[in-house]
Amino acid sequence: EPSVHVRRLSVNLGSGGCEWTPPEYQVPDNVTYEKTLVVGFPSGDKRLTFVQMEGLTGLPAKDEWDFAYLGDSNHPFIKANYPHHEGIWGWGING
Repeated sequence: EPSVHVRRLSVNLGSGGCEWTPPEYQVPDNVTYEKTLVVGFPSGDKRLTFVQMEGLTGLPAKDEWDFAYLGDSNHPFIKANYPHHEGIWGWGING
């Protein structure tokens, strides 16, 4: 039986089978990624989009608040709200 993790992303095992696995949370610093900014209205299903992107690539998304409070990183996918009620664009030059 496939293992189940907190984040549910899949690996195609062929013949209609799959295994649920999480993305790699540590993003390599030695790879240059084109950044994708996923922006939408609050509660506008941005999470569905970035979970699909994580599932297709195995790389994690990062929320704009994480950039503002935890610092820069090399995450290829950034989730943001517009309009932002605090006026914070936490990703800076990363997006």
